[in-house]
Amino acid sequence: MIKNKYIALVDGNNFFASCEQMINPDLRGKAVCVLSNNDGCVIARSQEAKNMGIPMGIPYFMARKTFNNAIYLSSNFALYQDISSRMMKILHNYTDIVDVYSIDEAFLDLSGIDKIFKMSYRDIILKIRNDIDDQLGIKVSVGLASTKILAKLANHKAKKSIGIYFIQSHLVYEEIENIPIEEIWGIGRNIARTLKRYGIFYAHEILLKDDNFYRHILGKKGMELKYELQGISVIPFEVQDEKPKSIQKTRAFPEFSKDKNYIKTELNIHLHNVCKKLRQNNLEANYISLMLRTKDFRVFYKDIKIENASNSEFILMPYIEKLFEKLFIEGIVYRSSGIYVYGLSSDKKGQLSLFEKKANKKSERISLLLDRIEDKYGKGLISIGDGGIKNIANKHVRKNSLNPFD
Repeated sequence: MIKNKYIALVDGNNFFASCEQMINPDLRGKAVCVLSNNDGCVIARSQEAKNMGIPMGIPYFMARKTFNNAIYLSSNFALYQDISSRMMKILHNYTDIVDVYSIDEAFLDLSGIDKIFKMSYRDIILKIRNDIDDQLGIKVSVGLASTKILAKLANHKAKKSIGIYFIQSHLVYEEIENIPIEEIWGIGRNIARTLKRYGIFYAHEILLKDDNFYRHILGKKGMELKYELQGISVIPFEVQDEKPKSIQKTRAFPEFSKDKNYIKTELNIHLHNVCKKLRQNNLEANYISLMLRTKDFRVFYKDIKIENASNSEFILMPYIEKLFEKLFIEGIVYRSSGIYVYGLSSDKKGQLSLFEKKANKKSERISLLLDRIEDKYGKGLISIGDGGIKNIANKHVRKNSLNPFD
């Protein structure tokens, strides 16, 4: 049992619908519903859809008939997972102790980082919220408290206020007073029924019973519940030390551009860096996606399945070229680009022909050779694709020297 911890819960607001609004700004401010597999029922709603009264889980045919002014979209779980991975990467900028609870939720142990950031904990969670909004265009709520259960409650309060909420240790009793036990994370139907049988209907009443009561009535679960509501952290963090589930490389252009070859060269740089990271982790990608962001912050995004998983830029380049031709629009001014790979695996699953095996082996050997040359002599010595990497690298250096915080 550890006192005086600072645990945050970051939770995406209307996450699936927010992802759709992020990549298509025309959907912002509109009632958007995301449908389940095979478009069976509504599984996510924008705030506007909630305000319209569209219930969660309503069958699509009923929703379309009753709420015909809403916009209904088929789910795109590859997109949601990709944005989730990017969000979790931002959270790792604050602490290595990140317990990913779901695709849009994660607990963070922030204990002690106030001294590192030289900021109050309230300012830190506000910064986390703003960083995710600025970098991804996704709204999140952040709750902070001394335990996971209290952080969950703080997050619930954050959604009803300004997006952040801090339950301070000396105010715990006041914060949980008169909150129905059903609203406390971890209290399901069976535990609620048991507690009510003993006259416990509100969260603060849980603190009025002694330890022996919970030890005999609910066992370990009951003890955890009481201690966590007291502000004593006992539920451990489950931090998985595993290889990445996705890899991404994005970067703003040093200068806005509508030049096709210029943007393709930027993408070649991203592709090489992504593939190098894959090789460093002995991973191969099964899916690859491309992102272009316009000067006015519109986002264009497409992905494609790779026929045979690979970590070689020479094998993956044709996929990027195919996606680029579909996304790029002549005359549009772009501000940034990115490449994402996901569905990562440690070994090849596809069956290759003898010719394909030889071709792939040759491409992989060249890719490894590129890595060794770069490790020895530095990045940018050899360019792939249309070239121009050195000139672009110099522009990024100049830009960063002028504005290191851009």
